[in-house]
Amino acid sequence: MTDLLNPETRTAPDANAVKEPSWLRSKIGMRVASVLFGVAMLVGWDLLVRTGTVDEIILPYPHLVVAALADELRNSVFWMHFQVTTIETLVGFGIGAVVGFGIGAALGMSAWVRAVLFPYVVAFQGLPKVVLAPLFVTALGFGIWSKIAMAVALAFFPVLLNTMVGILSVDRDQARLLQMYRATAWQKFTKLTLPGAAPLISAGLKASLTFALIGAIVGEFVGASKGLGFLLNTYAYQLRIPQVWAVMAVLALLGVALYWLIELVDRKVIFWTGERDMSTR
Repeated sequence: MTDLLNPETRTAPDANAVKEPSWLRSKIGMRVASVLFGVAMLVGWDLLVRTGTVDEIILPYPHLVVAALADELRNSVFWMHFQVTTIETLVGFGIGAVVGFGIGAALGMSAWVRAVLFPYVVAFQGLPKVVLAPLFVTALGFGIWSKIAMAVALAFFPVLLNTMVGILSVDRDQARLLQMYRATAWQKFTKLTLPGAAPLISAGLKASLTFALIGAIVGEFVGASKGLGFLLNTYAYQLRIPQVWAVMAVLALLGVALYWLIELVDRKVIFWTGERDMSTR
């Protein structure tokens, strides 16, 4: 321990250590590396099928998936299913975010509420959500609202947990300082608690949006006549595997697009944090 604290005995950084080239650490270099990684994945995918390592009925050739995706994008029926799933996801996310924020704020600001309610919240979260889907379909029917309910059931907890943790992590010294200046409870919440918890709440919203999409798809699997989950289920039943992978690709792109939408809003709203662009670190 003393050797580590002694500047004379401290080991200097290894001059021969491998360092990343400066161009690779730049934004353009990272984007190029990301694209090359995607190309390598596609080449590996193609080789797995061509060598017979994976059967084509499970993993079709990439060019067949691209062709199926192009056919889907030209089909107006596909866009109808896409619209239904998007609406279910966004509405479920909105309701889940509001519910999660409200309960999370109550849990974070009141030790009594936290002691009484949090065990039940954790118990509900531990329940496999797929078992709720038939109940929602029974109660709300095969329409859009049973899928929205499923999206809410998956989306609310990340916002709730991050809101509670964010509020509990607010600097207590600053809170006492505001109390000394006789700030009201509302002023404490708007001037200190909410801004301090905002980065964690934003992270919860990003996770929540992804879970809302999963919830909508699970609900469509159980019982639906519209939506990308219904379309995916239909294609899988018909063994139209390239179409299955094409719909999966659309779902992945939808999730990425919604995530970056939240990220864009985050950069505009939570401007006081230093964590802006992870790629520049």
